[in-house]
Amino acid sequence: MPRIAEPKVSCRDSASVSLSRMEKQPADRLKAWHGEDWHTPKGRLIRDIVYAIDTGLITTVAFLAGVSALVQTNEKIVLAGVAQIAAGAIAIFFGAFISTKAQKDFFENQIKRERQEIEMMPEKETQEIREIFDEYGFDATEQEAAVRRITKNKELWLKFMVQEEIGISPSQIDNPLTIAGISSLSFLVGAFPAILPFLILQDAGIALLISAIAILSFLFVLGVWKTRLTRVPWLLSGVETLVIGGLSCGLGFLFGRVVQALIG
Repeated sequence: MPRIAEPKVSCRDSASVSLSRMEKQPADRLKAWHGEDWHTPKGRLIRDIVYAIDTGLITTVAFLAGVSALVQTNEKIVLAGVAQIAAGAIAIFFGAFISTKAQKDFFENQIKRERQEIEMMPEKETQEIREIFDEYGFDATEQEAAVRRITKNKELWLKFMVQEEIGISPSQIDNPLTIAGISSLSFLVGAFPAILPFLILQDAGIALLISAIAILSFLFVLGVWKTRLTRVPWLLSGVETLVIGGLSCGLGFLFGRVVQALIG
């Protein structure tokens, strides 16, 4: 049978496709390519969420472990615990806000400098485009085709240089208020299982035991929930989060008891 020739795709065609894709936002490209919402840059929020939840768990456990041995009445333990949780949530909020804003300011300053270089030194920036495509194996003719396509649109030119030269994607620039709010809320979610038994039970010793059980259960559920984004087997993720989080909470509990022993 005669062999059917396969259509050839040149580097120039490949460059054209790549540039067309670049005009879309990263989140839109990921969703279009994979057809699933979890294939988006927002998946990195899980880092901030899990960190804040774990912080809420550890600090609350350590605090309650020390206070429950020093304070006799359950009402005072709850009041002290609520005050500690509120202070922690506020600290997490402003800490996340400041750090995210610092990163946002840095990224935006880099983008501003790149925009100025395109306006003031277009020949230098054009040569950098050639060098980038040269690293990908494009010949001189194909590099010139890419240069013409990119430089005819200054916004596309800026986006290309920011992503390829500096390594900054627009999706990396987070809203400080959003990250601060998510982190603070996650801290409260982590602290809630630790203090809930003290709100229900009068015996501080039993409440502390139930709190430990609630925390371990919560850690396993948290690990299972993470698999919605990580796609790790749910049992493995649940056990891993339980062991690591349980160890950190155990150290927090131990620290609280050591402080109690030193003070009391």
